[in-house]
Amino acid sequence: MAKFHYRESPTAKQTNAFKKYLSEDEELVLVTSFSEAYIRSKVVLYLLFPGFLFFGLGLGLGWFLGLSKIWALVLAIVGMMLAAILKTMHLYHGNRYLLTTRRVIIKKGIFGVKLTATLFDKITHLEVDQSIIDRLLLHHGSIIINTAGMNKGEINLHFVDYPMELKNLLERLINREREQFGLRGATLTEVEGEIIS
Repeated sequence: MAKFHYRESPTAKQTNAFKKYLSEDEELVLVTSFSEAYIRSKVVLYLLFPGFLFFGLGLGLGWFLGLSKIWALVLAIVGMMLAAILKTMHLYHGNRYLLTTRRVIIKKGIFGVKLTATLFDKITHLEVDQSIIDRLLLHHGSIIINTAGMNKGEINLHFVDYPMELKNLLERLINREREQFGLRGATLTEVEGEIIS
């Protein structure tokens, strides 16, 4: 049997942290964010910028404080690493995808928060966008959720791990919601150009 990478129940810490975004009649099913491969690639990019900026500041501060060349270099490297790690942590914790028993919620930001949500009964179909490199090596991709009634018509879950598994879980949740309210209908999903009903 194939390994399932998404657990259907969030941790107690996640449930407590995100309960303020839920209505009284819904429960949290899954909390996820950007894939590990995407986050690792961002660490490398953030080492370049703003990392090199902080590297230069560290060298300048070491010279200003009269430190030896070795200690100035250590200070510069620590500044560079710290800048990359903090920026990556902000990216990871500032972007969350929540699946509940009734809707999909995208939460952006840590201090100032922007929420985008759509109810399952407003979702018309799902699309998975995954290149061959994303599929074979990085195991991530994007899920495009097409909706009725929104001004843009779609919301995107970018760079999620194992997008086919997440799409299947989302379809199960949508179908469960529709069965509960007697709205059972075929959900169409577009995967790499094929329509599957």
